[in-house]
Amino acid sequence: MLEFLVENNALATLVAFVLVLIPAIFIHEGGHFLAARAAGITILEFGIGFPPRACILARRGATIYTLNWLPIGGFVRPLGESFVHPQGDGALDADRRRLTLELTEAGTSPGRLLALNEARPLARILFMASGSAANMLTALLLFVLVGLSGIPTLVGGSAGIVAVPQQGESLWQDLRNAEYITQLEGEYFASTSDLLTRFQNRAGETLTLTVTGDGEEREVPVAVPDLAQGSQVYVVQVAPASPAEEAGLLPDDRIVGLNGRTLSQFSELQDHLQTNGGEELVLAVERGEGRFEVSLTPRLNPPEGQGAIGIGIVPAWILNGLVLVDGGWQEGIVRLSLPEALGFSLEQFHLFIRTLVNLPGQLLSGSLRPEETRLMSPLAISQVGGRFLQDSIAENQPYMILSFVALISIALGITNLLPLPALDGGRILFVLIELINGRPVSPEREGMVHLFGMVLLLSLMAVTVVNDLLNPVTALLP
Repeated sequence: MLEFLVENNALATLVAFVLVLIPAIFIHEGGHFLAARAAGITILEFGIGFPPRACILARRGATIYTLNWLPIGGFVRPLGESFVHPQGDGALDADRRRLTLELTEAGTSPGRLLALNEARPLARILFMASGSAANMLTALLLFVLVGLSGIPTLVGGSAGIVAVPQQGESLWQDLRNAEYITQLEGEYFASTSDLLTRFQNRAGETLTLTVTGDGEEREVPVAVPDLAQGSQVYVVQVAPASPAEEAGLLPDDRIVGLNGRTLSQFSELQDHLQTNGGEELVLAVERGEGRFEVSLTPRLNPPEGQGAIGIGIVPAWILNGLVLVDGGWQEGIVRLSLPEALGFSLEQFHLFIRTLVNLPGQLLSGSLRPEETRLMSPLAISQVGGRFLQDSIAENQPYMILSFVALISIALGITNLLPLPALDGGRILFVLIELINGRPVSPEREGMVHLFGMVLLLSLMAVTVVNDLLNPVTALLP
């Protein structure tokens, strides 16, 4: 099943929708619900999705739990509220009488039925902000889980094997070209130079090398003698139409001599090219088991991005005939302790908030393209979540999908706190206006503002869904 999920983008998108958006919405509305219960505010409906209503899932006391047809959000409807705005006194009284009758007939004492606008202003602000607070707390907890489950961390360097001596019995005979030495005696090392230092310090011992190549990892025991070291220049790239290409140099060649003398240091060739531009030179080159010489003349004014002879080079080390180069950093999954995971969580939370704050400036400066920060619909979020889910399964690492869920939780929480009509932040703004003026805005006027905002938000949602269908956001992913 998991392999099929990795290969099936549509199924991964659907599963990501269930794993990412539905829990984030449920937690957001759950925050509102718990805050209302704590403040004594009566909740009439806890809905997943937006109306029209599909069915009633359950009924507990004064609250019904519903599933709705539009899978683009969720809501908690307290007493005294319609779907998007406060009710007038007449509608509130009618709802209170109806609810009292229903609870009495069901044998339940109605108790005090407190409407949202009857609660104190601070209680209303806490109720409206609690959904975002629940999302933020969830993100922090998810980042802690990411840290505990393991995060990608640079754990050490590696040494690339570019030549293995073939003649006779060699102490390196179990190594192969194009493999990488990744550990010595089960320990990481910082660089090829560090590996050589450790060899020197343990000459005469039999050491175990961890070697990788062709997707295989194996352990190779090596009896380390006193090491005879040397230096070479390893060619990693040859520019087209350059003196090096015309002379016949190829990637993976090793330059071992310059103008009849053996190179003793990597920097010798670079120093010579800087001080003797335009003068013909002779390079001694090893290719495989063969050795030959080439003559070429360095350019005084090479094209931009190219050197005097047009090669990309890195240092190479020789150990009793074995030729090594730096193989690059190794990344491993490191599990954090609980205190470290808590610190990691706070760091990631702060990083995401700072990134959001810097977005407008980056857009204005041109360092970010508008399409890279476009609004994403639930469809796009599910598409991206599907990609992260597939990567997490393929690499057997949960941190990818967990981190994405945490980021979506933060984004959902922040978005709902924006002071826009129909959002929690817009509702909080009206409570603040009430505190400043000493009286609430009329339900009819506030209702018109929120209704207008809801129409705009739904229209924007429709536009983004169409855009994400025609131009999938996954096309922007690496």
